[in-house]
Amino acid sequence: MDVKYITPELSGLPWTCFEYAVIDIFSRYKEAVILNHVDQDASILALLDIIPRLPFKPVFLQTDNGLEFQERFRKHVEALGIKYHYIHKNTPNENAVIERSFRTDEEEFFFRLDHQPQNYDELKLLFASYLHEYNHIRPHLGIDLKTPYDIIANVLSP
Repeated sequence: MDVKYITPELSGLPWTCFEYAVIDIFSRYKEAVILNHVDQDASILALLDIIPRLPFKPVFLQTDNGLEFQERFRKHVEALGIKYHYIHKNTPNENAVIERSFRTDEEEFFFRLDHQPQNYDELKLLFASYLHEYNHIRPHLGIDLKTPYDIIANVLSP
């Protein structure tokens, strides 16, 4: 799990908001939520929003060492029965998959917005539509031109 700062230049909104995202390393399936603040409470809220939307039960969660992912957040993750791990300090490459997905979000969503969202709720709706396309329609080079959902469906099918 990680957070991307969405500046006004990216969103078209007059303030910074934050994309909290979780990505499955194997399938590249990604879920995310856009919130208007970043702290441990927001991290917990984001996680509780994201987990039910995943097509699988997460067993492991990794974050960086940001203040939004400290003790209260860790305890909450563990209370959900999810193993938790911090990346090593000063090793952002350990979060490379999610960081690359944030770059894809910039290139394929934020830079291509055909109009400036009127408000925070519209941005969230547009982003949810983009995530559906990312997971269910768009082929990914890193997984042999399959969609993340195709990978998961193949694993879950008998």
